[in-house]
Amino acid sequence: MCKDVTLLMSEKKGIEIDYCPECRGIWLDRGELEKLLAAEEKVVNRKEEKEIETKQTPRKKESFLSEIFELFGD
Repeated sequence: MCKDVTLLMSEKKGIEIDYCPECRGIWLDRGELEKLLAAEEKVVNRKEEKEIETKQTPRKKESFLSEIFELFGD
């Protein structure tokens, strides 16, 4: 830990994060790590939902030949 440094405080989405301006180390109070993890989980879930929506959209047929070759695949 850096000596004789006053930690600074930053607030991100309602979570207070104390950090050292010299080494950029962070300190979290009780419960703040859980809040950060919950916020990250929400972001990940939104991204996964968007990927699922994208996969479910109907694909344009590539070509007549690709349809024929699908019949003979495997």
